[in-house]
Amino acid sequence: MKLHTKLYLFFAGIVLLPLLVVTVAASAVLGRSGSETYEGRLQSGLAAASAIVSAQAQVLSGDFQVVLGRADSGTLLSGDETRRALVINSILAETGAVGLVIQDPSGAVVTRAGTAFSAAGAPADGTSSSSSTGTGEAGDATPLIVSTARLARPDGALWRLTLLHSFNIEALEKVFDAQGLEWGLLVDGVVKSGSLPAGDEIQDSAGEPVQIIDRTAPMGALPVTIGGQEKLASALLLPRDITEGQTSLFAAVPAATVGAASRQALLVGLALMAGVALTAGVLGLLLARNITRPLRQLTSAAAAGIEGDLGRQVEVTSHDEVGNLASSFGLMQTSLRDYIAELEESRTQLLLALSYAGEILGSTSDRARMMKTTAEAARLATSASGIWVDLFASKRSPVRSGVFTGVPSHFFDDAFKRQVTMLAERVAADNTSAGEVLDFGPNYEAVAYPLVHERQALGAMVAVFGRGQSTKESRHILGSLAAQAASAVENVNFGEMQQLLATTDPMTSLFNFRYLCNYLDKEISKSRRYGRQLSIAILDLDDFKTVNDTYGHQAGDDLLRAVGEVLTGQVRASDIVARYGGEEFSVVFPETSKADAMKVVEKLRSGIEQIRLPAYPEVRITTSIGVSSFPVDGGDKTDLLVSADAALYQAKESGKNRSFSA
Repeated sequence: MKLHTKLYLFFAGIVLLPLLVVTVAASAVLGRSGSETYEGRLQSGLAAASAIVSAQAQVLSGDFQVVLGRADSGTLLSGDETRRALVINSILAETGAVGLVIQDPSGAVVTRAGTAFSAAGAPADGTSSSSSTGTGEAGDATPLIVSTARLARPDGALWRLTLLHSFNIEALEKVFDAQGLEWGLLVDGVVKSGSLPAGDEIQDSAGEPVQIIDRTAPMGALPVTIGGQEKLASALLLPRDITEGQTSLFAAVPAATVGAASRQALLVGLALMAGVALTAGVLGLLLARNITRPLRQLTSAAAAGIEGDLGRQVEVTSHDEVGNLASSFGLMQTSLRDYIAELEESRTQLLLALSYAGEILGSTSDRARMMKTTAEAARLATSASGIWVDLFASKRSPVRSGVFTGVPSHFFDDAFKRQVTMLAERVAADNTSAGEVLDFGPNYEAVAYPLVHERQALGAMVAVFGRGQSTKESRHILGSLAAQAASAVENVNFGEMQQLLATTDPMTSLFNFRYLCNYLDKEISKSRRYGRQLSIAILDLDDFKTVNDTYGHQAGDDLLRAVGEVLTGQVRASDIVARYGGEEFSVVFPETSKADAMKVVEKLRSGIEQIRLPAYPEVRITTSIGVSSFPVDGGDKTDLLVSADAALYQAKESGKNRSFSA
């Protein structure tokens, strides 16, 4: 049997037969691709719509809290229905809500207003005055988004306020229209709104109502019947912290549409696979006919090379492509001997660099560790004489810092540092990553790689080599390590920024309410363990709304920041100041009795009274303060806050601009 025949049969055995198997399997996969495509659209559409609902609920809750902070809470909770109605109408107008329900501590409805005539289900009881969200039903059971909050009357009783909002139907329509899907909002398995007909019930293949499973991700696509039509559908039960009752998002696509897409994908896949198989067969035949005897000589030489005989030369007996291949193979054997040692060294350096790369990225909370690890990795992986890792000063790290290994720090003078800074800024502006060789005396050269992330110059890494000793491989490794170090620095910066945003108020730079609650829990536990006292003060600026109405919100914002500066400037380092919400602030005094705390808050009250704003010299403000202490006024965070809040209302009722203790 001739060689070309053997090659063709061999090619058919190892290529064509597996290709046919792959063709059959791929055809089956492509047959399902239409269904999987629409299933993916259903999943992504529901996930995006759920995110929109969650974001809307979060924004509405925040708006409610802000508007409620500006409202006259005393009138809102009083028995004067006429004045209360005015406040309620103002809240509805500012928030764009469709209804407001007020309930007393027993749960009885005191009043309700707006176009939504009833609210089904109220959020669970809580003792915090911050608002929470959910969905409810009103009138015709149309799903609504609910924001709730609690307000304390002067007698300490907590009243519940429930604000009703309509869904942002337009935003949901855009999401599902973009995916080509039908959709609906369901209450107890029945369509209430959306592109699906209202009132239709969702049934499975057995004619039973579909049960929407309580889960955080969309349920798998399944065949259903809606209004007598077969569809492929998926649903997502809105989470309990957003919804009230069995309110769910539902998306569907006609079964006929899915079937047509699957058939089209299958036909295209079969045609493509048939073309590939035919082409492969033709190429195999051509290959078998054109490869001849020189292959045996080339195979023999290759076998000798495998055994380690790199000195054996290949005899070239033809001048066609196979002959040229044999000639090139002989040259390769000669070159391999020269490259083996260099390749082994480069391999060792690359392995060292890779082993350190993970540690560099893992140093996401410690700049010093990250710089030291980067310097050690670069020196070991490249055999450089020395490494300098330099981080530029920034808002998060105001001092320029550097780590040196192998080279004394005084080698890097101010002029060299300026040169490195200019290089980093230029590379960041040009959006490139190439290093640059810098002059470093008569016997050395320095290769500098800027640490750049998203066109921002974070620092630089400088490797010092003997003159002419830096290689292409070492520079490639340095570039990779510099990119890893830049990502690590950005990770540190991002982590610090996230920590700052999670614990501070963006306007006043004081601690926020969340941090205050966590801090109180820890300090109360510590005070209980060691038998110590703790005091807390809640301050409310008197007639703050008048400042906003008279001088504008910019004046109000400047005043809030000025109050924060007065508070932080007059308390101990161990005390914390937090923005309680709106125009309210809170100060925690660890290991402080009520009497001592009252002395401090009087100084704070006097300091706030003396505030003068350069841009608004006419503005004057006073504050009312309530103080409570552990363990006298309460054994936990909630009791202390309620006691201090009650004392604050007593100060308000007594004429304002004064402090009272519980």
